Amino acid sequence: MMNQIVKSLKRILRGFVENTPILRDFYYYHWLFPRNSNLFRGVFGSFAKASAAVPARTPSGYDYADLHNTSLKQNLDLEEISKFKQIDYPVLVWLGEIFKERSTVFDFGGNTGSSYYAYRNYISYPPAIQWLICDVPSAVQVGNELLKRFSSPGLSYTTDIADAEGFDIFLTCGTLQYLEPSLSELLSQLQSKPQHLIINHVPFYNGGEYVTLQNLLIVDPVNQTQIASYTPYKIQNRAHFIDSIEKLGYELVDSWQQNRTCYIPFKPERFVDFYHGFYFRLQLLKP
Repeated sequence: MMNQIVKSLKRILRGFVENTPILRDFYYYHWLFPRNSNLFRGVFGSFAKASAAVPARTPSGYDYADLHNTSLKQNLDLEEISKFKQIDYPVLVWLGEIFKERSTVFDFGGNTGSSYYAYRNYISYPPAIQWLICDVPSAVQVGNELLKRFSSPGLSYTTDIADAEGFDIFLTCGTLQYLEPSLSELLSQLQSKPQHLIINHVPFYNGGEYVTLQNLLIVDPVNQTQIASYTPYKIQNRAHFIDSIEKLGYELVDSWQQNRTCYIPFKPERFVDFYHGFYFRLQLLKP
């Protein structure tokens, strides 16, 4: 009986805190953020300033083996690593269309290969497909281990974005927010730009670009406890992003949004109410 009363009081108190703006922000910033993944805090003008705000001895960044090794430790069957995410449906639609004529995919930030394995359950890959995943070294290492376990025609890995040279399709899902250079800057380095750009699950809003900190929880391999890992996380202006891609010669063919938010305590003007996706196609030069 006493336990039920205590739980009820906690729920009432939590409800009061979360519905009182100033208390809610303190609660998110000081209590929830250090203990939960995919929460955010702070507004910074650069990746360097965001990184400088990471507490001493706290891991930072995405290149940690323990973030990716779960693919080896837990996802031991193909069904597990090929689960389809509903947020990827627009990507699936456009890839299916493009595959009728094109067959090379540069998957920027493709992690250990989940998209490659998941999408082929729903669309037909070209017989001569080349699917190159570019990611951090720890993800690439795990991906290469998965190649030994599962049939993966055309799949390979790299850590160098320069290897995108000559590929028809540039695919990136949930990655651009972790990168300091803009996508237009990265594409400008290529002599031959990809014909198609498919971008998915990236936070945009209507204000000025800024960097925040996201808490990625990693698992301590020794005692299996979660460890906070704070990483810089970029929020871009949607209109400026589209303009920067169009200046490279692309046209916006389609766009969509996903119901995910990015809440920054004490900064209501920085609130992100949707994540976005785009399909751009390189325009043909007129004679």
